[in-house]
Amino acid sequence: MWHTCQRYQQPLQKAFSHGQFKQFVNKHALLRVATLHSSRKMSNTNGKIFIYYFRKQIIQLLFDQAVPATVYTVRPKGFWMDKILEHESKKQVPSSAPPKPRKLIDKTMSDSYIEEYLPFKSNPKLLDEYIFSDGKIRTGKLLEDLDALAGAIGYKHIDNGDQDAPPITIVTASVDRLDLFLPEAGIENYNLSGHVSYVGNSSMEIFIKAETVPGSVEGTYIRDGMDNPENLGILTKNTVLATRFTMVALDSVTQKPTKINPLKLTSPAEERLFEMAEANKKRKKRAAETSLLRQPPTPEERLDIHDIFLQYSQYINGTGDDAFTSSQSSDEMQPLPSNLVWMCDTKIESNFLMQPQDRNIHNNIFGGYLMRRAYELAYANTALFMKTSSPTLLSMDEVTFRKPVHVGTLLNLRSGIVLSEGYPHRSVQVRVIAEVINIEKGTRETTNVFHFTLASGDDKVKLRRILPKTYAETMLWIDAKRRRFQGIHARHAMLEAGIEQQY
Repeated sequence: MWHTCQRYQQPLQKAFSHGQFKQFVNKHALLRVATLHSSRKMSNTNGKIFIYYFRKQIIQLLFDQAVPATVYTVRPKGFWMDKILEHESKKQVPSSAPPKPRKLIDKTMSDSYIEEYLPFKSNPKLLDEYIFSDGKIRTGKLLEDLDALAGAIGYKHIDNGDQDAPPITIVTASVDRLDLFLPEAGIENYNLSGHVSYVGNSSMEIFIKAETVPGSVEGTYIRDGMDNPENLGILTKNTVLATRFTMVALDSVTQKPTKINPLKLTSPAEERLFEMAEANKKRKKRAAETSLLRQPPTPEERLDIHDIFLQYSQYINGTGDDAFTSSQSSDEMQPLPSNLVWMCDTKIESNFLMQPQDRNIHNNIFGGYLMRRAYELAYANTALFMKTSSPTLLSMDEVTFRKPVHVGTLLNLRSGIVLSEGYPHRSVQVRVIAEVINIEKGTRETTNVFHFTLASGDDKVKLRRILPKTYAETMLWIDAKRRRFQGIHARHAMLEAGIEQQY
């Protein structure tokens, strides 16, 4: 999760006085950060060092305070990331010395709680990093922060206080869903908070929310505790977004799943969150079993396929053999009306060479960066389709991280509108495929498939309807309709569970 620290260059407003800074550095040397990833230095005292160092503001603060009026690059002298990578390099375990079993201790949801305050209204330098072209907070940047926060929460939960425990690596397995409840929120101060909400054998679900907060506070801060544990999971009128990450713990040497601390439920609020996570796990299992890759379309969906065929047959599709594939004679076929668009005509793509500045401690590109790139391409695609520069993100469906993306490879992102039911509907669904290309070997592997729902807030925008042209495109269209229905249900379930806890 330390990858976020190296991505920012501008110094932020100082949170410590110069004298406090000297005491802080004297007490906690920078090189100790290198050991935190392995969870060996995560006792009650040193655990706070992890929280301070994982965010970009404090890292830049240390450099800024050490040498005033100096501009630092993303790779300062004595780069600490190299020390972490060297420390975490894999080593062979001698057969005569089997690894020591990890001691497991009960942890509560409050034990893993972390919150982060982002004073956009009072800190112009911080706002400058997050501002978007439409004057709102850049959602893609928040996606990077959410990924970093989820990793920090995961490392905090697995800590057992044993400095000699075998090191553990935490990876992001999936982002189960992200819903925006205040998509039109402007420049407000934000508070990001999260905690573990469910624990399996080697995996954990992490619930994170972002809220607007009134007033202003000097500087930014990271807290690793909460004042009222009963506030866990509560959604209020100030909740901007809520999401769930699934993280998996791996042995840092063998790269095999390893057991983590169990979760102890201590309040009705925690029990409700745990039950919600269990229900979400069952829902994902049912969705996988009924996927179009395993099961044919339902009888109702087959009727939809036939209706699409009849619509498709009315129009000239520009392939040159319309009369052969159509049920209509060629003289009866018409040009495609202006309120319809072929699905294949909505595709755009982009390519990015993966740079070391975006790597994590495993020397792979971190998940938050991939989410940001995918979302911003989906945003651009939607803007072109809607012919407006300000579409709004409503949700992101489940994202599974299938393959690692290595530094030096080429990331190919392809986006397309897979569902738009036309005016008076206001939203569209966008599918983004992420493939990693090995330049030397010429191989391609799919690493992620993203599904975003975006909407237009402009009453003047008259959405066109998407029309599939092939059976494969029709399957994408049906899958998008399923996701819309499931997403509405999941959104309402999260709102009901989060609001009920207040009463």
